Amino acid sequence: MRSKRTARQLKSAWIGYHASDADQLVSSLREERIQAEKLLREERELFHAALERKKQRDAELKQLLADSLAEERRWIERAGIHG
Repeated sequence: MRSKRTARQLKSAWIGYHASDADQLVSSLREERIQAEKLLREERELFHAALERKKQRDAELKQLLADSLAEERRWIERAGIHG
């Protein structure tokens, strides 16, 4: 009977040991997921900031083009050239 009890105790200890490993693994994976989500949020924020700067630059370039075309038309009108 003594050897049976020892076997049960060993089995309990073994299961407990592996449960502890599993808990550590789950905890580690959770931390990794949190870090990955944080990095993803940061990358998303950087992407959106860059996209907003690009949109702003595009708007500025469109305005410069419109101003240049208007100036060109004024020069053409002053010169009396009609095309």
